[in-house]
Amino acid sequence: MMNKKAQSISINTIIIAAIALIVLVVLIAIFTGRITLFGKGLDDALAGKECKDVTEKVGSQTMVGGWQTSCDEGFKQVVGTFSDAKDNPGKVCCISTG
Repeated sequence: MMNKKAQSISINTIIIAAIALIVLVVLIAIFTGRITLFGKGLDDALAGKECKDVTEKVGSQTMVGGWQTSCDEGFKQVVGTFSDAKDNPGKVCCISTG
């Protein structure tokens, strides 16, 4: 009589495959927009606001956004959907970096 041992997948392999599948599904959901990591997106947070409504604290000063043809040195561009964008064609919302 021959002793035959059955070939089977170990429980560790099954657990690792299940975890990998779950991670893959979560990554697909994140990158297709089904899940947002930080709640609201930036466009949702800025919806209905004007460029001048964007503020940033730099040291003890509060910087306010403004429309410019391009953000010069010492400024950074604020990306979003602003309600006053149509009144400022060809311009970008910039805020001072201090």
